Amino acid sequence: MKIKRLSIVYIMIVVLLTACTNTKPANQTDAVADFVTHFFDKYPKATLQDVYKGSFQDYFGPAHLLNDRKAVKNYIEYELSKADTLGGGYYEPCSWRGQYLRVNLSVIADSIVPIESFIDAFVASAQGEPTFSQEWLDEWNMIQRTVKRLYPDLEHFATDSAYIAQQLSEGNYVMHHSRTFNQYYHPHYRIIRREHFEQYILPAIENR
Repeated sequence: MKIKRLSIVYIMIVVLLTACTNTKPANQTDAVADFVTHFFDKYPKATLQDVYKGSFQDYFGPAHLLNDRKAVKNYIEYELSKADTLGGGYYEPCSWRGQYLRVNLSVIADSIVPIESFIDAFVASAQGEPTFSQEWLDEWNMIQRTVKRLYPDLEHFATDSAYIAQQLSEGNYVMHHSRTFNQYYHPHYRIIRREHFEQYILPAIENR
């Protein structure tokens, strides 16, 4: 997936300008800081790239065109059969907005949520191919500044920041978890929009 090319110089200018001007309301700033703190408390081996991934997921949702339920089901079943561990809790917000949640496949493995209900929620949450916007770039810059402020010694911050900026400049805005995150935390989840999570999944978790 490609977006309109943004020059690396332009991205650097935007970062500098947004670093000097903070127009975000205090409650939003606090929400971002609270999320970043919680994220690194839970995932101390995480990197800036992992923060980007979750923030992107929370802004855009599952960036997939889902036309084949059978294929979705087959892949989830395959992933469950190959997973050595399904670490973490049953669900968590992707980022500070809480528009989307990461729902662990363990809700299926533990017979809490029927796989068909899980797929209903996942398919209903799909937004198709996301459309890049300046608003997303501004938001990411704000989140990145928060990480830098709260964790100035975060390992590989400068390298990861430059890598993300380069990927954005080339139109590659969908990124994977870092190798470190995969190694330590074994993520196996799908992205579910909050309203569908509350309809299809949360009642089953609360009544288990």
